[in-house]
Amino acid sequence: MEHFTGYHARAFRAIGQDLADLLPDSMTIEPDGDKFLVHGMCNRARLESQESNGGWNTLRKVGAKLRAGIMRPPIGEPELDLTPFTRSYQAEDIERLDARGNQNRYGAGGLPEIYSLAERLRTIGKVIDGHQGRLGKIFKDLHHIVFEYRDSDDNLRKVELDNTQLYRLQRRYTSERSEYISIDLSDENIPLEKAT
Repeated sequence: MEHFTGYHARAFRAIGQDLADLLPDSMTIEPDGDKFLVHGMCNRARLESQESNGGWNTLRKVGAKLRAGIMRPPIGEPELDLTPFTRSYQAEDIERLDARGNQNRYGAGGLPEIYSLAERLRTIGKVIDGHQGRLGKIFKDLHHIVFEYRDSDDNLRKVELDNTQLYRLQRRYTSERSEYISIDLSDENIPLEKAT
């Protein structure tokens, strides 16, 4: 894949936008030649809904039925019927998803939803881009994101963030108003390890 300034931030935001409806419980993103592979776990009903080409329309219909009282939400513990999913994203997929995402972002006040999967992944991409790096692997669960990348000196780096640390990092990037600056993660009390 061709790498340009902001490459990872843009690609990861597009991937996050595509996966957002699944609300992944956990997932891994890895480069595989000229594409990114995503493996994860999500609720079976969400995956089946998206695969049946319903996407948001199906979820909106279910929401309308719930509001109308036709369906009643279950009482007690939610059923965690998780199932694996795999997605592959090539450069043309990212182009298409980013273009679609740009259309959806116009008129939304210009402010990204900082808690969205797309913006969380975009922040990870900004870190990698800021160090002129290349992705090794991203792992995300409900409470943490761990990512490995090779910096411009080909050193393998590993960063582990909890949700609070990621939020602070996102806020710092926003306040700096720069897409691809190299932020010193130690300033955020985030341990940056040299992976062995």
